[in-house]
Amino acid sequence: MKSDSQKPTRREAKLIWPEAKEMLEFLGRYLPKQRLVRAIMILSNARKRRFTRRREPKYGSMNKGFTKEELELFFSFLDDPKYTLLFSYQAVMGLRIGETVRINVRDIRLKTRELRIDTEKGKRTDYLLIPMELFEQTMQYISEYSDEIMQRGGYIFWADLYLTRRKVPYVSPDQARNVFVKTIRKAKLDETYGYSEGQNPKLLHRLTPHSLRHYAITNHARKNNGNVLLTSKFARHRDVATTMVYVHTDRKELYDSITTAQEDGILSKVKQMQERV
Repeated sequence: MKSDSQKPTRREAKLIWPEAKEMLEFLGRYLPKQRLVRAIMILSNARKRRFTRRREPKYGSMNKGFTKEELELFFSFLDDPKYTLLFSYQAVMGLRIGETVRINVRDIRLKTRELRIDTEKGKRTDYLLIPMELFEQTMQYISEYSDEIMQRGGYIFWADLYLTRRKVPYVSPDQARNVFVKTIRKAKLDETYGYSEGQNPKLLHRLTPHSLRHYAITNHARKNNGNVLLTSKFARHRDVATTMVYVHTDRKELYDSITTAQEDGILSKVKQMQERV
């Protein structure tokens, strides 16, 4: 066994996996309940340390979503209809990148304009109404690329080439992220604000594909007079508190609200008190 200073390479870790898997299955069958729970906790803690992002946002009050101006600039630098539509579903309907790339023609209810979504995090099926403009763009896109879509089993955002090992008929999330990053850089919208935690810290970028979801949720809240419960349903969050992390109030809105909150005459009353002292 190697020490912590001599960690196995990825190749070595892959080679020992069959033996480790066999041992885990053996322990799962024969360990007493208390020991099994302890083993699960050890593995769970190891996963959290290595792979789970911190729940406390590092960016404070910074807007992780697009502004309207940034969004328009971003789309102006997209020249591929496939990715223009793909990112439109994120910006308009607040879909996660993994949900978006898997949209199939079977998921669209033509009579009601509803989109069937297999929600990633909740492991459940949801339905959202597709706004008319986006629906019409989608129908036009499907009509133009019907052959490519049918060759890939009906996936709207089909993969140009099947991957050699894992035959995936639709664009992978990583491939979509790469296009996003290139477009952000072309538009000169790339902005960093720190480093990630962990053994291999990476630069943190303010705008990511998830920022399109941030924009959609914030926009929905703004257009619905801040109805958090309605916005939470739109975002498909089980906890309203999670939605509040996404809803961003820009500085002007914040300052205007502070001014409005003081329009009850309290400032004039305080001024009168100061003059009497």
